[in-house]
Amino acid sequence: MTDGPLAPIDTALGKPSELCWLQVTSDNSLVLATNFGYGTASTYRLVDGRLSLLQDPANKAIPGDGTFRAVNGLVSSGPSDSWLTPDDQYFYQIFGNAQVLVGYRLDKTSGRLTEIGRNPIPYNSTQGLAGF
Repeated sequence: MTDGPLAPIDTALGKPSELCWLQVTSDNSLVLATNFGYGTASTYRLVDGRLSLLQDPANKAIPGDGTFRAVNGLVSSGPSDSWLTPDDQYFYQIFGNAQVLVGYRLDKTSGRLTEIGRNPIPYNSTQGLAGF
């Protein structure tokens, strides 16, 4: 990657916090970034080492149970890990404070994540996500 202009996300909810868990598509054309404080993900186009914002948010926010607040003070669903399938078609995100693992279909053209399923998980128990 190279230095370039910032690719900001929408901060209408307040200052963001804890941007983490980046996933890069197998062809290095898209980056998916988890926004911990917002309970969403953003997608970026990666061309010649430069990022440009594609979708923000790329998915509908997943609400938490109202008891956990991120560093920015917002109630968060606590997304704690993500995984992109090797064929770049599906993205999975753990939301520990919402007690759910959510699966999405990734549209590589638009960067949009479309929810395809949810699976319950124990409250704040899962700390990692791995796939094959």
